[in-house]
Amino acid sequence: MGTPKPLIVPWLRKKLDGGCYPGVRWLDQGRTQFRVPWKHGLRQDASTEDFQLFRDWAIDSGSFRPGQDAPAPSVWKRNFRSALNRKPGIQVLQDHSSDSADPHKVYEILPDGARAGADEAPSAAMGGTEADASSQLLDRSGGSFSSSQNEELDDILKALDLSSPDEDALGPALAPGAPYASDVATGGALSPGFGDFPPLVPAPSSVEQLLGSNELMTFFEVRVYYRGHLVLQMLVPNPQGFRLVPPSPGPSPCPELADVVLPDPGALVDRVQASYTARLLQGLGDGVLLRVEGPSLCATRQGRLHAYWGRTETPEPGAEGGELSKEGYTPLYDLPRFIRELICFMEGQGRSPTYELWLCLGEAWPDTGRPWKKKLIMVQVVPTALQTLHQLSQARGASSLRAEELDLRFSDSLGEAGLLGALRDWGERMESQPYG
Repeated sequence: MGTPKPLIVPWLRKKLDGGCYPGVRWLDQGRTQFRVPWKHGLRQDASTEDFQLFRDWAIDSGSFRPGQDAPAPSVWKRNFRSALNRKPGIQVLQDHSSDSADPHKVYEILPDGARAGADEAPSAAMGGTEADASSQLLDRSGGSFSSSQNEELDDILKALDLSSPDEDALGPALAPGAPYASDVATGGALSPGFGDFPPLVPAPSSVEQLLGSNELMTFFEVRVYYRGHLVLQMLVPNPQGFRLVPPSPGPSPCPELADVVLPDPGALVDRVQASYTARLLQGLGDGVLLRVEGPSLCATRQGRLHAYWGRTETPEPGAEGGELSKEGYTPLYDLPRFIRELICFMEGQGRSPTYELWLCLGEAWPDTGRPWKKKLIMVQVVPTALQTLHQLSQARGASSLRAEELDLRFSDSLGEAGLLGALRDWGERMESQPYG
């Protein structure tokens, strides 16, 4: 049997008594009040010591495995805060987390049996384990924001110095239950009252052109989600790439890239969600740029808003991804790697390669603690040429893909060796004649 998860109060008392962390200490002789530094990870003076307490709780509670999981300080802090909030015998006495000189919180451990506030119910009352209670807290009220997510978003917005928008500027709300629709392939604004999005017009196949080059030649399908709801989908027929920009963007510093204009959140029914989303969009500046550089797809951010990337909407611990750099381009996709993985898949020696990208604006990603549908702004990017290659590999194998779902006429030009042979030849050419 594994080691049982420790109880947060005895665990914390032991750490406080031992003086294990700078700035974490008792404030009274009765050992009922204590302070915890509460720096945001985006501060320039933030260090690993500021998150050591949260990291150790993540390790001891089993949610973080050093050497296996990717470090996630914001997730550690959120889980620590949630563990305290679930205890009826602990309450926040003072909140100085926005103090620019010394951000911290003061907690108080109440006498046994005392409640920490009318809105803090014991986890037993919610049913199940502490992990189950946390999940219910995040999902209750039809998916509304939890107090911990509100606090985390406030931290992000304070660090970025993004003011709250005028309520009138958010525009009229939709009638409850009204769906969204958008003009496909134009990046049009949100339009209430229509049904599902019409299907994207299939992209002209560029696989033949791709197979004859050592550069990434593709169009892009882009889907934008506001807290799990599809609010925009479009085809970007620009093989050079595109940039994600806020509503009413300024002149583009990169005219060679197509603009994907994120919808105005004023049409959202949830006014809290609309306010947070609008404030995040303020920080986009000149946008998030995705650019094709030879055989690679790279990205960078131009504004104050931090942006993150990953390869799947359901990441596991240690999943590939992370923050986009503002100082230069971060490689997201490598064409030779995709071809190698696709060949191994077709030969039965590896798993099916991923070809999608998932971008998260303003909140950390990949995040195993909160599903993608809880994130304010998520963007799904599908390189259409790689999607076609992947579908071809399935159609030639033991896939359930039906023939009518894919136009295979162009594959006759691949010769007797077929797709697998063409991929092998292509991979060898790329190795012998690398880009640049």
